[in-house]
Amino acid sequence: MTTEQPLCDLYPVLTQSLSCLDLKPGQQLVACLGGGADSQTILDLLDRYRTEHPHYDYLAIHLDHEFHPASGEWAQGLVDDCARRQFPLYTEILAVPGGSRISKEAAGREARYARMAEVAKPDAVLLLGQHRNDQIETFLLQLKRGSGPKGLSAMAAIAPGQHQQQWVRPLLRVSKAEIYRYAEQHQLFWIEDETNFDTTIDRNFLRHQVVPLLEQRWPQFGEAVLRSASLCAEQQQLLDELLSVQVEPLLDGGGNLQSKPLEQASPQLQRAALRFWLARRNASMPSYAQLEQLRTQMLLTTNDASPAVSWGRYTVTRRRDRTLELSYR
Repeated sequence: MTTEQPLCDLYPVLTQSLSCLDLKPGQQLVACLGGGADSQTILDLLDRYRTEHPHYDYLAIHLDHEFHPASGEWAQGLVDDCARRQFPLYTEILAVPGGSRISKEAAGREARYARMAEVAKPDAVLLLGQHRNDQIETFLLQLKRGSGPKGLSAMAAIAPGQHQQQWVRPLLRVSKAEIYRYAEQHQLFWIEDETNFDTTIDRNFLRHQVVPLLEQRWPQFGEAVLRSASLCAEQQQLLDELLSVQVEPLLDGGGNLQSKPLEQASPQLQRAALRFWLARRNASMPSYAQLEQLRTQMLLTTNDASPAVSWGRYTVTRRRDRTLELSYR
């Protein structure tokens, strides 16, 4: 005899998350749709929130990279689902430069976030579907890369974006199993991408082979990871507050950095100041080796040359007055 599972209601999780924000009438709330059970759960919860809070502006966004042969069919499924809900949807095909699987996925994510920020209003709240399992995997991936406190902070529940936008992850402490249970009980439409089971991809390897084994050995392992990520985020926030006092006065009206006052600082402070500046400009962080190249070429060379250091979409150049400029393509 099977026992029916109790109803999984994640709506209070969403409302509590949004209650932490100083929302104003007419402000835009955006469901960022990938098509999986997690983002479709966000859509369903936001749709329910819309009935109780009609004084906000609502939108769903789906960007199709065409990475999968069936992505067009998946996009149409999302269009049909939003039409059934009468939920406003913006969708487009977003081309991403080719490359290896991992770099392509990273490039796709970066391009997707940038385009969603462009489509949304300047003060929009953009809701993402990342969950507890994603957070644990992100922490371990950053650990594998040798990241410091900023990387080990993993994903923030609330993070500032461009202009006055905010990126919000309401489900960050909700397990994937709970999300599936919610999606099944509420009969949601969602897509299962078979590449999510390809363990040649690092995140999938952690998800299917490493984390379950660790939690089998140490049942509280996941909670310990979340606690460590939270502590790293707290230390990073404190560091940013201290750096703000030193770095903010070095920024001009265009956000460019006067490098000369940093040239006599310790290497540790130089690296921290450069990271702080890049974060202020919403740039993706360079690797440690790229950061060292940036530090040595921009802060330690004394000739009149105009060095340039590039990574991903970003390039930092130094003017003759030793001001650093960031550009992206």
